[in-house]
Amino acid sequence: MSSPSVPAPCRSAGPETGVADPALSFRGAVPEMRGEEQRYFDYCQQGRLMIQRCPHCALHVFYPRAICPHCTRGDLEWVEAEGRGLVFTYAVHHRFPPGFEGAAPYVVAIVELAEGVRMMTRIMAAPEDVSVGMEVRVAFAAAAEDFQVPVFLPVEPAA
Repeated sequence: MSSPSVPAPCRSAGPETGVADPALSFRGAVPEMRGEEQRYFDYCQQGRLMIQRCPHCALHVFYPRAICPHCTRGDLEWVEAEGRGLVFTYAVHHRFPPGFEGAAPYVVAIVELAEGVRMMTRIMAAPEDVSVGMEVRVAFAAAAEDFQVPVFLPVEPAA
């Protein structure tokens, strides 16, 4: 159910979209892409978190696919996600898999977006600062040269 999501330099979504943030960078691998996955990652390269929505049943869909899993229609449309969500569950990894470089430990999570879909991603925060139900917002991290993926940052409490 997970889509390839491998983070590295980051940029925040929203008004700062397109501005590199090297504090969020790390080394990763570029996933093999085909079909709707290619379109999803093309949007990520623009600093946009796009998900699909079915115009017939009005439900959002993630991971990218050609047919709605709810009503089986085949004309899904792309819509920009709000970019906010909640940590549904997470795991702290203490070693990087082969081909990845970076500082361990790091957090991999399932984030439930405001639109109701869940996606696997990386939380760019210290493991001790992450909790289930925590509010997060999207940013984009370069996983490799000229390739970025969505990651999430904690939402700062209002002062």
